Amino acid sequence: MPTGGRPSLSVVVPAHDNGAALDATLHSLTRQTLPCDDFEVIVGDDGSTVSLGPVAEKYGDRLAVSFVRSERNRGRSANRNAAAARARADTLMFLDADTVAHPGLLERHRDFHAGRAGRPGVLLGQRYDLDWAGADALRRGEPLGPAMLDAERGDPRLEDTAHPQRMRDFPHAPWVLGLTHNASVDHESFRRVGGFDEAMIKWGFEDLDFFYRVFHLHGAPPELFRLDVDACSYHLPHFRRTTNGLASMDNMKYLLRKHLRYDVEVLYAINTFGRHLGRIRLYGEAIDAYRRGGLGRPAALPPALREELATSRALVVGNGVAALDLGAGSHTFDHAAPPGETNAHLLGTVLQQFRTGTLDLIVNVDLWRCLLPDDLPAFLTRGLLKADRIELVASRTDLDQRTLLPVPLVADLDYLVDMLGSHFAVTVAAHDAATVVTVR
Repeated sequence: MPTGGRPSLSVVVPAHDNGAALDATLHSLTRQTLPCDDFEVIVGDDGSTVSLGPVAEKYGDRLAVSFVRSERNRGRSANRNAAAARARADTLMFLDADTVAHPGLLERHRDFHAGRAGRPGVLLGQRYDLDWAGADALRRGEPLGPAMLDAERGDPRLEDTAHPQRMRDFPHAPWVLGLTHNASVDHESFRRVGGFDEAMIKWGFEDLDFFYRVFHLHGAPPELFRLDVDACSYHLPHFRRTTNGLASMDNMKYLLRKHLRYDVEVLYAINTFGRHLGRIRLYGEAIDAYRRGGLGRPAALPPALREELATSRALVVGNGVAALDLGAGSHTFDHAAPPGETNAHLLGTVLQQFRTGTLDLIVNVDLWRCLLPDDLPAFLTRGLLKADRIELVASRTDLDQRTLLPVPLVADLDYLVDMLGSHFAVTVAAHDAATVVTVR
């Protein structure tokens, strides 16, 4: 076993019933440009049917490798946490046990964190999703040719973010690209957020949840994360259960309950990585713009509607609406007020926290006007499962729609009513401070 002082990098390799893939991963770590005395490897075995200990021990003469095993399958979060608990370095790198490291991979991760001089940071590497030919070439020790690494095998995150706008979106929500097959983080940030959420036992999204918490722990600074296309790895073919997709949706719903914020809510829609980044950026700008523009204010509510809210079970969306006198069982989505038991920083496109028929009405003051054309139908359709009617309040304002761009704003109410009239019962009422579109 290599000996030396405290390593600069701890490589955490979670594994479960995949000895051949783990062997390929560990073999790739013996061929790194980073000296073997400068990193350690901790293999976590999440209750494999046959212990993977012999696979790890095979490399004990070439790597500073340790092994931690759970006797039962506890899930990917618990497995990573158990392995990370053994780590001695100030930087943790997570490398899946079905991922082969390019010879320069560990050095790029080490250098990124060394260059931050003790400041927190996250480096996200890229991967190629190999098919049989690429995997067989690696196992034979042969180089990977261009035909094995074309766009069909490329990292889907890079394809989705190829447009320059997407990389300008990246600093607003870099955690969306936070997959742990090839990623590193300072150990202190890992400790402060409590590692991975072990309540997430099923497949999927536990890595995004982890990086989301790291991002917001530090106040969402744009320079905290870096996406490095030269921190390269090769993802081996492996069996994916068809039930994984359903399990991931359960985890997605859990995240929506855990983080009552619009940036997680956006992920509920089926979309590409790039589209998620763009929508999170756009909705963040929209929330700021409608607050600066004086939209969403309770003063826009007609007196009769305000009186009804005082005795109804309602969801009220707006800027400052948390201060309204609302009936028992009511909730608000008020981004100007702190989040709490009855207030969330959501848009309203999912509404999973409300059971069918539990609300008398939903009142949305202006924020609905910033919803994208495919998100407004989601808000209305799901909302009418929860409430008897929805009141879309449009404050009277001198704001020019064009000055808010790229934030979208519904300005032409006639067009909106015509669009909705084919699908809902719609009525329009003009008041002193606002026009109210009622949808049933």
